[in-house]
Amino acid sequence: MKILFACGGTAGHINPALAVAGTIRQKMPDAQILFAGNPSGMEARLVPQAGFDFTPIRVKGFQRRLSWYNLKNNVMAAAYLTTAGRRSRQILEGFEPDIVMGTGGYVSGPVVREAHRRGYKTLTHEQNAFPGVTTKLLAKQVDRILLAVPKAKEYLDPKGEYIVTGNPIREEILFADREQARRELGVGDRICILSFGGSLGAQRVNEAVADLIAHHAKSGRFHHIHATGAYGVELLPRLLEEKGIEGWRDLPNLDIREYINDMPRCLAAADLVICRAGAITFSELEAA
Repeated sequence: MKILFACGGTAGHINPALAVAGTIRQKMPDAQILFAGNPSGMEARLVPQAGFDFTPIRVKGFQRRLSWYNLKNNVMAAAYLTTAGRRSRQILEGFEPDIVMGTGGYVSGPVVREAHRRGYKTLTHEQNAFPGVTTKLLAKQVDRILLAVPKAKEYLDPKGEYIVTGNPIREEILFADREQARRELGVGDRICILSFGGSLGAQRVNEAVADLIAHHAKSGRFHHIHATGAYGVELLPRLLEEKGIEGWRDLPNLDIREYINDMPRCLAAADLVICRAGAITFSELEAA
């Protein structure tokens, strides 16, 4: 059995694919699994870290808001669009999968669409109650559409073949050991706060967390793990310095990172989670 996953952009698209791939690997050790994604996206790092093969395809999404940055982005997106079909064919011909699965993000579109055109078995999974653009486009073509909640059907092609599966959750989150996690993270007997704003970061979350850290950092009462996201790497340190929290990098009860690679462990250790309301995050919180 050969399975090709197409996903990327944010952890909300990548983690469901990794959860499904992990279950397949456990139940079918001989299965061959390949991920297609952007070489500059998070998937290029997260997929190999999880032990799966990765192949690159360059795809960008178009931005609707007018700005010079978005204009440049859209020119690049148009350029990548001209090569995405050919690259999708190369991946499919080289791997010859039995099943092609998309879990959202702009990468899913060209790969799954080309797989359908060539007669491969295809499916896509939508994590949200309000489907994304890629799912809406693919719903008219794929063999099966997997949904997190029944509500999503109302926004999709009524002729599609739908199965409500819920959101796939990584086994590491389901079975993480709380006491072991707290020992490994050095939490001790303190209350553990975990905060993040998604893989790219959220400005408002970083601003709120800076206020919170300023309130408790020097008391040592809490162990605080926070992911700034890519957009908050420079923002959060500046905010902390403005609030007079000097030497915050040396405080043993603060664990500030750009991205949380060990989310199962951090969720297991946490007493309180402050985060943005992403669909996969909701599901992981419920499981934890």
